[in-house]
Amino acid sequence: MRGVLDAPEAGVARGTYTGKVRLRRGRVRLRVSEEGHHRAASPLELFFDLVFVVAVAELTEVLLHAPTWAGVLRFTALFVPVWWSWVCYTFYADRFDNDDRVYRLIMIAAMMAVLTLSVAVPTAFAGGSGAKRFTLAYFVVRLILLGLYLRAHYHVPRARPLTTRFLQGYGLGAVIWGIAALVPTPYCFALWATGAAVELLTPIVSTSAIAKVPFNVSHVPERFGLFTIIVLGEVVALNAIGIAASGLRGGTLAVVAGSFLIAAGQWWLVFDHVDASPLRKWRLTGQAYVYGHLFVHGGITVTGVGGLLAAQAANGGGRMPLDGGPVLCFGMAAFLFGVGAIHLLNVGRRGDLRSWSRLGLGAAFVLFGVAGGGLPTVLLEAVLVAGIACQILVESRAPAVSHAASNH
Repeated sequence: MRGVLDAPEAGVARGTYTGKVRLRRGRVRLRVSEEGHHRAASPLELFFDLVFVVAVAELTEVLLHAPTWAGVLRFTALFVPVWWSWVCYTFYADRFDNDDRVYRLIMIAAMMAVLTLSVAVPTAFAGGSGAKRFTLAYFVVRLILLGLYLRAHYHVPRARPLTTRFLQGYGLGAVIWGIAALVPTPYCFALWATGAAVELLTPIVSTSAIAKVPFNVSHVPERFGLFTIIVLGEVVALNAIGIAASGLRGGTLAVVAGSFLIAAGQWWLVFDHVDASPLRKWRLTGQAYVYGHLFVHGGITVTGVGGLLAAQAANGGGRMPLDGGPVLCFGMAAFLFGVGAIHLLNVGRRGDLRSWSRLGLGAAFVLFGVAGGGLPTVLLEAVLVAGIACQILVESRAPAVSHAASNH
């Protein structure tokens, strides 16, 4: 649309980033004019991602300090709202990021709120005021998002079918989280679950509105890929901690090497073989792509924690309620279930070789996690590495994807 995009002339643009297309300032604009063209992540989006590096690091500490089934539940209860915050801001930016000063200031405020949320993660289940601090921080993160959608609702009449639904759904979720801040533990945790469920269901029940206000199908997969890099980066950091604490003992280094190879296999599978075409239709396939990444990103994070736990055990840290080997298996299973569900719903109920091999391998790793507590960690890691290597080989030689007709 003429006037919406204003590319800077050569020699005039300020700063060092020349790939940015600057939009006209003063009003929120719907970025539909970029649909069909690749849109790279903006410098502000990359800056925004940095606060989630801190959040993911704090989340790993929750599971590292309590590697029990209760710890897994606490990790999940905290990971979901943090991850969902990133998803919601990402989709807003995809449609309405016009890079004006007001938007930049709002996003900087959102980053400060996410940092506050991250700092509150370690004490969210510690009793006392810890849960209240986490709840209030998340409540503020949601209020800022609602403010952004109110701004878009006012300036973009075409987007009002979508902004109305999101303001209603996300607004209800925020109200529930606000009430949770007034309720003592453990009752507030039930409100956390209710508020999170309302927010997660909002896009699912807004299919028709999303169809009227589409998102960029090249930009969104890139953004999800960048969050994948964030969680893989945390795995690498945990591997580095394992090396530093190993005293260069051969057994510990072998465990760390196995953990790194597992992460490398996850990276390979995601970036070479997870098809982003489901986003072309939000009905079922697009939803599977977005929500499936909750398991992808959570599974990668858990495998990183499992790798460090295994390294600590190999270094003489003693046995824990959940040893590193089983945690690695369960994390890898969650990852494979995520990528498997994305592909299965994309090709239809009958599935194909890719979908069933992903899901079948995930189920096998669950069995190894349940029965493998007494097995040497290096052996379990060898099984995991061999399994994902075989999966990559299967993916490389499988026939071309045939999309489900019912999803188009």
